[in-house]
Amino acid sequence: MVECGIDQWRPGEMPLPWIELCAAQGWVFVALLDERLVGSLTLVWDDPLIWGDRNEPAGYVHMLMVDRAYAHLGLGRSLLDWAERRITRAGHRHARLDCVRTNLDLRAYYENAGYALVGYREFAGKTPSVALYEKALDGTTSDRATYAGSED
Repeated sequence: MVECGIDQWRPGEMPLPWIELCAAQGWVFVALLDERLVGSLTLVWDDPLIWGDRNEPAGYVHMLMVDRAYAHLGLGRSLLDWAERRITRAGHRHARLDCVRTNLDLRAYYENAGYALVGYREFAGKTPSVALYEKALDGTTSDRATYAGSED
């Protein structure tokens, strides 16, 4: 992403132990086309680091990735649709995700997929500010109340 000029997570900002935990727990899902890895996402059931402690259950989508050679197929949107169905089957009414606040292309992508901006999360140090997005999966609109979390 850095080499392509994409303003998202940089090396070292995603803790390797967390990524290893997600893989070990079976929370990382991959998309294969003719046995070739073409995309993936991670789906977890809570996210206190980014979203803080939230009372209402939701599914949290992380690390949505698509091989650029296959992006024209709508694979990213298909992966989001799949995650939303899985979240609904688990009995949760909201899908949540986040991205770096300044990544305007990704933010527009999520908004075009039906996600509503609900706020921002600021972090101390070099970690970038993130935009928090939510999508109601029951046909209602997402809560647009501003969420202003911060970490000291």
